[in-house]
Amino acid sequence: MKKFSVCAAVTGTKYLGVFEANTKEEAIKMAAPEASVCLCHQCDSECEDAEIHELIAEETR
Repeated sequence: MKKFSVCAAVTGTKYLGVFEANTKEEAIKMAAPEASVCLCHQCDSECEDAEIHELIAEETR
């Protein structure tokens, strides 16, 4: 019988703040330098290669 190593892809969100911009794309460019992920010691031992794949902007009031 074969053996398999199995991993799970984990998805989450991180609030980066409110940015004043004319477009969603401009707001995303402004937020990009703030985009990083830092896991606590316990989570770091359970998750590998944490990184941001996509930034999403929504208009606020």
